[in-house]
Amino acid sequence: MKNIFKLMIQSTILIAIVFSLQACSGKFPVELKEVKQSTNSYNVNNKTKTVKEFSFQNSIIKSDKLITGVFKKSIHLQKSKKDIEGYSFIKHALINEFNARNLQLNEVDNSTNKINIEKFQIYTHRSHGFSPIVTFAMLKVTADIDGQVKTFSSIVKRAQNPAFFSDLFDPSFNEPIMIMVKEITSKINKEFFNYKLSDEKVFKIADSIKEGIITKDRLTYLNIYELGFSNNQKALDTLIAYSNNTDEYIRLSSISMLGLIGGESQFEYLVSKYKNSKMWQDRALSLKAISDIDTKKAKSFVNLQYNLWKDIDTKEGRWHTMLLETHK
Repeated sequence: MKNIFKLMIQSTILIAIVFSLQACSGKFPVELKEVKQSTNSYNVNNKTKTVKEFSFQNSIIKSDKLITGVFKKSIHLQKSKKDIEGYSFIKHALINEFNARNLQLNEVDNSTNKINIEKFQIYTHRSHGFSPIVTFAMLKVTADIDGQVKTFSSIVKRAQNPAFFSDLFDPSFNEPIMIMVKEITSKINKEFFNYKLSDEKVFKIADSIKEGIITKDRLTYLNIYELGFSNNQKALDTLIAYSNNTDEYIRLSSISMLGLIGGESQFEYLVSKYKNSKMWQDRALSLKAISDIDTKKAKSFVNLQYNLWKDIDTKEGRWHTMLLETHK
């Protein structure tokens, strides 16, 4: 009876939050934390060390808003109680992550090598007063290094039923932004440096995941991502094993990382999950993982799915299209 009463109170608060967000023209600030840097550095030695100078470039479309969707007029991202400027916020976070990972990138004022921040946006949605508040955090960067141009994207989906508005801050905003910054850094590393985490660190992270599942640590899923960002094939078996886990965050993070770590070897498995999964979020993250496989076969499949979804005016159609456009 006590639990039912508690649930009723939380549901009432949630409904109040949702309707006040939509009805009120005032600001509902989300206070962002400093993006937490990685504690696991890539192995760099004299044989693999390659320093590259680069300059950042702001390619975010001026008309793009940081928050889109249902709560675009209500939620405002802030730091130290001031509205953030997306380009500067992400640039600062990327520089810190490059340094934390030992990536040999040296920022200068002007260089022929460019890292262009093209998109930083968080889409918001909710269906009704009792449904979760959904966020899709999206980050897109194009790197032009030594004449080689590659586009890297990251998208993190969250769904929360908050008891209080502040309950959204970490799981729906701070954590997804941190994950995206780390993913973009890991993709830049893989393409231009190919540094790796040591086998020892990979096995230690895998052990931490097992322990976290036993103790039901909510943040265990972050270690799944850490394996995905390791650029070490020894992480693949663990990711495959957890890609069917009953815990949604652990399962989705595992699926999301399979293309990045497994590459072409995981194409058929991910296509099967995309076609056969009963939950749309599993299908969406399988599609995201396929888009990370840099082969003609994978690109052809992703383009086919984009052409199929782009004209379907359903929630899943719109969300798949948004995901695929971020990864184009």
